[in-house]
Amino acid sequence: MNAELLWSTVRSLDPLLFFLPVIWVTFVISRILPVNRFGLVPREARGVIGIFLMPLLHEDFKHLMANTVPLALLLALLFKTEAGATTVAVMTQIGGGVLLWLVGRRANHIGASLMVFALTGFHIANGLVQVNIATVAIALLVAALYGTTFLTSINPWKKGSSWDGHLCGFIAGVGVAVFFASDYYAEVFLT
Repeated sequence: MNAELLWSTVRSLDPLLFFLPVIWVTFVISRILPVNRFGLVPREARGVIGIFLMPLLHEDFKHLMANTVPLALLLALLFKTEAGATTVAVMTQIGGGVLLWLVGRRANHIGASLMVFALTGFHIANGLVQVNIATVAIALLVAALYGTTFLTSINPWKKGSSWDGHLCGFIAGVGVAVFFASDYYAEVFLT
């Protein structure tokens, strides 16, 4: 395989395919360097960078694994159904991150669970607003797999959990699904 063909193949891949390996590499780096301090800290200037970096940062291996499996499934479903999968993933993360920065409790929020619940919210809402066989089937599957997990994960009395991050992510995912289904999106972005 020549270099040009290899480069063309890599360029044709969705950038989100590289997201999970980057999370794992960042985890390895975090065992050596104190990168977890770059999480999202609500209403503090230093916490703004966490809007973008928090999904890469994880406390320990258990935390990393708890986010890797659902994120892989939710991203795979997104790749298969949405032409703008990367845009959806970025919008849900930024939307959820900004919302968490504005209303979240004071803590250093790290982990990809905001994105997990943002994609959960997106898939469920997308099935309700797009109403075609594929999106409804995905909405039902995601609701069955992660609906109860979401409801139990927004418990503010559960220690060590970013319940407010989970809730902000879910709200952002629903908002992005509604936006993508809107006439405004169709007019501005699809014409």
